[in-house]
Amino acid sequence: MFEKEPDKTTKEVLMARIAGEIILSESPGNVMRKWRQLFELNQSELAKYMNISPSVLSDYENNRRKSPGASFIRKFVKALIEADLQRGGVHFRRYSMLHRDLSVAILDMGEFNVPRTIKEISEALEGVLFVGKDWDNELVYGYTIVDSLAAIKNLEALDFLYLFGKNPTRVIVFTKVSRGRSPMVAVRLYPIKPKMIVIHGPRIPEEVDSFAIELAELEGVSFCLSLLKTLDELMDRLRKLI
Repeated sequence: MFEKEPDKTTKEVLMARIAGEIILSESPGNVMRKWRQLFELNQSELAKYMNISPSVLSDYENNRRKSPGASFIRKFVKALIEADLQRGGVHFRRYSMLHRDLSVAILDMGEFNVPRTIKEISEALEGVLFVGKDWDNELVYGYTIVDSLAAIKNLEALDFLYLFGKNPTRVIVFTKVSRGRSPMVAVRLYPIKPKMIVIHGPRIPEEVDSFAIELAELEGVSFCLSLLKTLDELMDRLRKLI
């Protein structure tokens, strides 16, 4: 059980965020499945909280039924949060963190309608995968592109915690990197790790810091160098994966 009843406003903001993403998506079933998986619930568990059969939920997630109505989406979102709070509220706390303005350092971000594998992302970015080849089929749900120089200049320690913890099952791309050590040192310092780190800046793999690779191995974080020539091309490749 959640130790303390969560703030009503915080709960409503998170519910609105999830519901809005479902409503605005061209494939609402995919978004529903994504959030269920992010909350680490199987279909039977969530269906029980919704008082429906698992087959009904499966039909919606696989887009076999027409888009869910407002009442069904409300029931889905409330069940997600209630089920998580019954288990201690780990995911509720993670995804309801108060919004912090990190726009000075974040260049772009997006959520994949369909989860992408580490391998897909690496290939799309013409990447050299230093760490993570053994788990390149693991799923990533979104991306954040960070201006590493602006981040170092302007972000505080708690900002990095928010950046990494907002959704750890995503790829964070650090641009304007010289050798890649600073991003991995930052990852090392915080308890919540992103699924994948991509750096952009070094022109050849030999320019990447060997200690950065070692840190990625120690932390169990996929570590990749994108060889795309421009930042615009990198952004375009990631947006096409949405």
